[in-house]
Amino acid sequence: MNRGIASKLFVTYFAIIITIIVSGLFCLYVLRMNQVTNEEITKVTLPSLDELKELKSLMLDAKKLTNSWAFAKNKRDQEKLNSILIFDFPALIGGLREHGAEWKNKDEVGYLGQIMANNDSVIKNITTITTILNGDEAYVNDTIMEQAENHNYAANKKILANDKLFATLIAIKNQNLATQQQHIASLLKMLYITIFSTIVLAIIISFISLRLSQNKVIKPLLDLNKIILSMATGEVIAVPGSARSDEIGQMQNAISKMVNGVIQKINFAEQIGKGNYDQNFSLLSGSDKLGGALLSMRDDLVKANKILMEQDQQLKDAQRIAKIGNYSYNSIDKKFQSSTTFDEIMGIYKDEDKTLDNWMSLVLPEFKEQVYNTAIKSIKENAPFSEQYVIKQYDTGKEIWVAVKGENILDESGKVTSVFGTMQDITESKTLEIDLNQSYRIATEQNKRLSNFSYIVSHNLRMHTVNINGLLKLYSVSKKEQEKEEIFEMLLKAGERLDETLFHLNEVTAMQGTLKVEIEPLHLSTYIGHALDALNVQIAAKNVIIQNNVKPEDTVNYNPAYLDSIILNLISNAIKYSHPERQPVVSIDFFREFHHLNNYSGILQISDNGIGINMTLNGHKLFGMYKTFHNNKDAKGLGLFMTKYQVDAMGGQITVTSEINKGTTFKVFIK
Repeated sequence: MNRGIASKLFVTYFAIIITIIVSGLFCLYVLRMNQVTNEEITKVTLPSLDELKELKSLMLDAKKLTNSWAFAKNKRDQEKLNSILIFDFPALIGGLREHGAEWKNKDEVGYLGQIMANNDSVIKNITTITTILNGDEAYVNDTIMEQAENHNYAANKKILANDKLFATLIAIKNQNLATQQQHIASLLKMLYITIFSTIVLAIIISFISLRLSQNKVIKPLLDLNKIILSMATGEVIAVPGSARSDEIGQMQNAISKMVNGVIQKINFAEQIGKGNYDQNFSLLSGSDKLGGALLSMRDDLVKANKILMEQDQQLKDAQRIAKIGNYSYNSIDKKFQSSTTFDEIMGIYKDEDKTLDNWMSLVLPEFKEQVYNTAIKSIKENAPFSEQYVIKQYDTGKEIWVAVKGENILDESGKVTSVFGTMQDITESKTLEIDLNQSYRIATEQNKRLSNFSYIVSHNLRMHTVNINGLLKLYSVSKKEQEKEEIFEMLLKAGERLDETLFHLNEVTAMQGTLKVEIEPLHLSTYIGHALDALNVQIAAKNVIIQNNVKPEDTVNYNPAYLDSIILNLISNAIKYSHPERQPVVSIDFFREFHHLNNYSGILQISDNGIGINMTLNGHKLFGMYKTFHNNKDAKGLGLFMTKYQVDAMGGQITVTSEINKGTTFKVFIK
C-alpha cells in the first residue's frame, strides 16, 4: 500500500503513540513531584517536627532542673542540666537550624527565629544561675539569690514564650505535613486517572480504527479474497468497478478489469473449441501474454486443423484400402460411434441403426459364445481383447470374416464405462489361412500316417521275423521227421501271416494319399488268431496260457492293418512283461453290454497277470513315444505310442489299469 489506507492507518497509529507519549511524560512528572514531596517530608518536615518536639521537651526539663537548682544545689540535677546545656541543646539546635534552612514557609522561619532567640536567652540565664549559685554560701546571700531569681524568672518567661511558639510552629508543621500528604495523594490519584484515561483513550481510538478498518479495508479485502479463491477453483464471477481512489479501489478495479478480460478469453476459447476460428477479442495491454497466447493458439489451431483434416482424409483412405474401421461405445449413455470404413464393413450406414445390439445380431450363432467369453475375460482381467469371427453384413447379408480388437475403460469399481477399438475385414486373408491350414493339416496327417506306417512295418514285420527265425532254429535242431513236418507246417502258416501283413501294409500305403481311413467289418477272432500265430514261439517259450473269450461271430468295423497291429502289440506286451515267478496268463474279451458312452459299439479287453506298471509314476506318460517302464532290453517305447495313435485314428479310446506285481488290463473302445 502506498498512500490512502496507509496514511489513514498512520494517523491512527500516530494519535495512539502521541497519547501514550504525553500520558507517559505526565506520569513521569507526577512521579517526580511525588518523589520530591516524599523527600521533603522524609528529610525535612518529619525530622524538623521531631526536633521541635524534643527541643520543647528539653526546655521544659531545663526549666524544672533550673527551678530545683535555684532553691537547692543537687548533684544529680546538676549533671542532667549540664548534659542538656552542653550536649543536648547544641545538637538539637544545630540539626534544627540545618533543617530550618530548607523551610520555605516564611512564618515557620520567623517562628523558628524567635524560638532560637528565646532559647539562646534561656541558655544564657540558666548558665548565669549555675554560675552565681556555685557554692553553698551563695544560697545565703540575698543579693545573689535575688539575681538568681531574676535570671530564673527571665528564663521561665522565655521558656513559656517558646512553649507557645513551639505549639504554634508544630501545628503549622503538622498542617504543612497534612498538606504535603494530601498533595501526594492528589498526585497519585492524578497518576491513576492519567493511566486509566490513556488506556481508555487508546482502546477507543483502536476500536474506532478497527471499525473503520473493518468497514473500509477488511470487508472489501475479504470480498476480493472470496472472488480470488473462487477464481482459483476455476469459477469466474464478474466484479463491478469501484469509485474509491485508495488501494482497495485500485485493487478492485484491477480485478474487475482482469475478470472481464478472463471472461472474454473464456468466451473466445469456447468458440475456438467449437471450431469458430474467426473469433477475436481486444488485448488488455501490450503485456497481455495470456491473450497473446490465445490468439497465437487460434492461429496455430487454424493451421493444425487444416493439417488434421488432410491427415483425417488420409486416414480414411488408408482405412478404406486396409479395410480397417474404428469404433467407440459409451456404455453409460449407450452412444455408439464408428468410422466410414467400419460402417462399410458392417453394412450399416444410418445413425439410428448404429447400435451394439445390431452389431451383435450380425455375429453368426456359432461364434456368439466365443465372442461373449472373450469379452467377459477381457473385463475380468482388465486387458485388451482380440477376436476373429464371421458376421453377416447388415445390408447385403454376405458373410465375411472380421478381426476385432478393443480396450475397455473401467471406473474405480471395475465397471466398464466405454469401449474403443478397431474392426478389419480379413475375409481374403482368412480364406487363404483356412486353405493353408487345411493343406497343412492334410500334410501333417499324411506325415503322421507315414510315420505310423514305418512303425507298423518295423514292429509287425519284426514279430513275424522273430517267429520265423525261431521256427527255423527249431527245425534245424529237430531230429524227428514228424517234428520237422509240424515245424514246417508252422513255417508255412507264419509265411501266410507275413503275406497277410504285407497285404495290409500295402493297403495302408495306398491310404497315405488321403485323409480317409478305410474300414470294413472284421471278425475279432480272426485277427486274434493272426497275433497268436505270430507269437507262438514266445508263447511256447514262456508257457503262456491264452484265454480267448471272444466269440467267432464278434465283428467290428475297423481298418485291418490297424486292428492287426493293435491286437499284436497288446498281446506281445502281455507276454513280454510276464511275471518271472508265475505262469503267464493272458485273457482276451469283447463286451457289448456297457454304457453307450460316445456311441462306442464295443470294448476289446486284454488282461495279464504280469509285473504290472506303477501308474502313479508312469500313468501320465504311458503312451509317450520312446517311453519304457521296465528294464527289458527289447523295449523300444514305440508299441503303445503306435497303438494309441491307431486307436485315436479310428475314433476310439484306449484306457489302462494296472497294479505292481498283479497285472495290467488294456481296454480299447471301438466305434
